[in-house]
Amino acid sequence: MRSNRGFTLIELAVVLFVLGLILWIAIPRLSRIGDPGRDAVFRDLSAESEAAYDLSLFEKRETRLVLNPAAGTYEFRLPDRNADASHPREFGPRLTVTGIRIEGEDRPLDIPTEIRYLPGGRVPTAWIYFRDAGDEAHPTRWTLRLNPFNGSMKVTEGTVRDNG
Repeated sequence: MRSNRGFTLIELAVVLFVLGLILWIAIPRLSRIGDPGRDAVFRDLSAESEAAYDLSLFEKRETRLVLNPAAGTYEFRLPDRNADASHPREFGPRLTVTGIRIEGEDRPLDIPTEIRYLPGGRVPTAWIYFRDAGDEAHPTRWTLRLNPFNGSMKVTEGTVRDNG
């Protein structure tokens, strides 16, 4: 009489095949979970920009938005704080800065650029241009425009180069 204590080789092969198929589909999607999305980065930039404007207007303290396109990072920094204690945030692997324009002047992308929120609420008009490679077949372009009157950022799809 034969005992049925284990699985047959065919059953084990089918289970391993199904597990491999599930992992093959799931791992690429799971690898993007920790990356910030475009909307999250834009919301964070907008909220931090308004907070920096309020700090410069009401507390008369200068704040700087430091954009480093080569490293793919940004941060809001107080000039009186130690630069070693900074914590830049990443744009994520999908977003690329394709241009920065401050007061009508294009800035180079190979060095960090500072946008200064001066005491009294003085902020330059600035545009930050992004390329989102979310869908490799159809990448999109986005423009963030810094409003000099209230520090808010307007997000527009496409590359906008006018004052509107």
